[in-house]
Amino acid sequence: MRTVLFLLLLALPLAIQADSAAQVRQLEKTLARLQQESQSVQQQFMMIQELRRNEMSAPSMTVPLPSTPGQSIPIPSYNDLMQSKQEREQRIEKYTADLNRLYARYNELENEKQTILEQINSLEQKKKEP
Repeated sequence: MRTVLFLLLLALPLAIQADSAAQVRQLEKTLARLQQESQSVQQQFMMIQELRRNEMSAPSMTVPLPSTPGQSIPIPSYNDLMQSKQEREQRIEKYTADLNRLYARYNELENEKQTILEQINSLEQKKKEP
């Protein structure tokens, strides 16, 4: 009876180590997935940031130039100019909202990654303890 108990007590840390190793592997898979998503969000952020920067640096009112040198410059309609200005402002606002959303998502992912790293470190410390 004592030998059975002794063997069970010896096997218990091995089972705990195997369980924690499985948890560490699962956490590492989750961490890799979060890293990929984080990288994707960062790339989207950079693309939208560039679109917004280009939109903001473009002249607000463009007048079409004549197709031939002898033609006079056509006078654009006030309504057309105001509509294009309003559309430009809406694009800039949309880009800004998208940037804010992506920035918040990136921060969420970084916090999740930090939590998972802490869990992995904790499990690895437990494995080292006798």
